[in-house]
Amino acid sequence: MNRLQKYFSVILLAGFLISPAFGFASEPPKPAEPAAPPTVTLFHGEECPHCLAEREFLKDLKKEIPGLEVVEYEVWHDEKNRKLFLDTAKKLNIKGLAVPLTIVGDQYLIGFDKPENSGEKIRRMIENLETGTASLGASGEGESVNLPFLGEVKIESLSLPLLSVVLGTLDGFNPCSMWALLVLLTLVIATGSRKKVWLVGGVFILTSAVSYFLFMAAWLNAFIFLGYLSFVQFAIGAAAVVAGVISIREFYKFKPNVCEVSTPEQQKKLSERIKKVLRSASLPMMLLGVVAIAFSVNLVELLCSLGIPVIFTKTLTMYNLAAWKYYGYIGLYDFFYMLDDIIVLAIAGFSMKFFLFNSAYSRWSRLVAGVLMLTLGIIFLFKPELLMLGS
Repeated sequence: MNRLQKYFSVILLAGFLISPAFGFASEPPKPAEPAAPPTVTLFHGEECPHCLAEREFLKDLKKEIPGLEVVEYEVWHDEKNRKLFLDTAKKLNIKGLAVPLTIVGDQYLIGFDKPENSGEKIRRMIENLETGTASLGASGEGESVNLPFLGEVKIESLSLPLLSVVLGTLDGFNPCSMWALLVLLTLVIATGSRKKVWLVGGVFILTSAVSYFLFMAAWLNAFIFLGYLSFVQFAIGAAAVVAGVISIREFYKFKPNVCEVSTPEQQKKLSERIKKVLRSASLPMMLLGVVAIAFSVNLVELLCSLGIPVIFTKTLTMYNLAAWKYYGYIGLYDFFYMLDDIIVLAIAGFSMKFFLFNSAYSRWSRLVAGVLMLTLGIIFLFKPELLMLGS
């Protein structure tokens, strides 16, 4: 064997020995480990009809998707599950909670209407998790209906504006705040200054609107923080029932332009205070006095009709809304709450005459408000899911 043949043999042997490193004689590749089955987590309420519909859908979906795991947590009657519900929502930065809440990975869906709509979204969430593609995004999807010319409209967009208008209007026909405004306008009209009527009346109404908005915003945030405690919902329902019964009783024992929260002595003191403020030589000091009076009157007003704003703000928290929408609905409620005062000021400002709504409006509004609060209170106590049309 010549030298060239020796070199060739050595190279061939070396190639044979190191070939496993390049796969020529490697072991067969191990099969890839199967991916973990997708998991759907559902937070639901026992009596919630939307939740029941989704649970039935998920049973069928488990048969359709092999290995699909569904984990359910009932949150209306189980304190431990409710805490997990809140902790999970906080982790995913979910605002305005409602059930059913469906979570797949880091995606979530609030509400369930029908398999063809919400069900398809859940399927896409599962596909997104399995393929690692872009998610649906963190968003709440409510029940919707198809309307002629308008197309698909969420039920919440129908129910909440209507509820805001109706409850705000009924709350507005209240003698406590109206009485103070009428005393104020009567005294200002006597001065003969149209400009003063608009200025003083406008400041009073604006302050009343802002203060009432702030009171309701405080209720809203309290219910967002505590509203999922079962005893809170029970207390609100019971209070609404009591407030409704009282309002119906006031319909039968109605006294025109009488605020039953403040006594005649307190009203007399307030009247003297208004006169003193209007006699102020300094316009800024007079307006500051009007602001203080309006704020104090609305504290009384809140006691005079506590049930309606409490029911309204608690109902708002049962919808999945952005923060600006919560305050937008409170603003809509607030506008219709102040509407009767605005009408009274407009008539006084243009005609320089005293005007008073027919007491029949106020009396019948007590009956309507009472029946409405009684109904809502009973729903809160026994069928709260009926108020979750937008969930």
